[in-house]
Amino acid sequence: MANNLNLINASNIHSGGAIQVAASFFEELVNLNELDFNIVISSELNNELILLEVDLSLFISIRVYDTFGLSALIDFKFIKFLSKFETVFTIFGPLYCWRKPSYSIVGFAQPWIIYPNNEVYKDLRFHKKIQIKCKYFLQSYFFYRGDEIIVELEHVKTELSKYIVSKKIHIVNNCVSSIFNNKDRWADIRYTPGNNDVTLGIVSRDYPHKNLNILKSVGEVLMKDFNVKVKFLVTLTPQEWSQKEIGFHEYVDNIGKIDIPQCPSFYNLVDGVIFPSLLECFSATPIEAMMMKKPVFASDRPFVRQVCGDDAFYFDPTNPNDIASKIYEYFFNKKPKKNNLLDNAYAKAMTYNDPSERAKKYIRIIETINKS
Repeated sequence: MANNLNLINASNIHSGGAIQVAASFFEELVNLNELDFNIVISSELNNELILLEVDLSLFISIRVYDTFGLSALIDFKFIKFLSKFETVFTIFGPLYCWRKPSYSIVGFAQPWIIYPNNEVYKDLRFHKKIQIKCKYFLQSYFFYRGDEIIVELEHVKTELSKYIVSKKIHIVNNCVSSIFNNKDRWADIRYTPGNNDVTLGIVSRDYPHKNLNILKSVGEVLMKDFNVKVKFLVTLTPQEWSQKEIGFHEYVDNIGKIDIPQCPSFYNLVDGVIFPSLLECFSATPIEAMMMKKPVFASDRPFVRQVCGDDAFYFDPTNPNDIASKIYEYFFNKKPKKNNLLDNAYAKAMTYNDPSERAKKYIRIIETINKS
């Protein structure tokens, strides 16, 4: 069992897939009656847990508190709060603090650190490139201060081991939220589809490595070369959407930020999912789509292939002609056994469908530390 000197820290989780992972973890802790923990969660995560109707009241203590990156180093209220605990598990690190706990476990999901020569840099302006490199240099330092590190896939452990050779690195595979198995908990999305030949979507923020700007060029190629009218659905914030050019808006509709209960409904709105990312540790988007029996058109990169195997349709994410041709071939070149392809993908996704086991693995790591 855990003890009252253990803290689960999710104060730094505000958006993206990390919200879903953390929400699922806390929900499974409640379902498993593993409540002998102190927890600190961000406002955004608290809101998601309220929507999911997860009762956190039986944990030893719960605190809603927001930390943001390096500013946590001078957040003296948070520093004082952390000092109460011997073991801190930060679901997604790093844990920014000068005086670390007796034992610090951190989750790692930062591909910019393990792939420092990635292809995203070439499209960044010089000052932005320097800014990002400095940011991740500092992150690397604080990750290194963790006593144990948890990653989500083998390729992440392999690459991280080159930089952090003296730490214990665990693999705990990511998975889809249990909400995908319970239609009664799904929430609707208000969207009226237009007169399009194909609608493709992606659940994502507009980070540079997500490569969303390519969607405009793909839409242009599909119309010009194949006479196919496509609409892409995205989930950007109002600020992210406002910064996109008019040409982007012509081929893309923005649903806006969606909550976890709306994710299955989002996939039901689209004919397939497009995933042109250039850099990831892991993303649940492809396996969520496979679980909803939607075809996945994805970057031909190891971080996708390790998850999807042969059950996605791969393209060069820097080549809109290649992306467009793969989409056209699937939807308009009649081929038999399409349903078999989707069934195989669904079966693959189901191997990632165990959030309860993920929670148990997290717990076992903490318990091992408490017994040592």
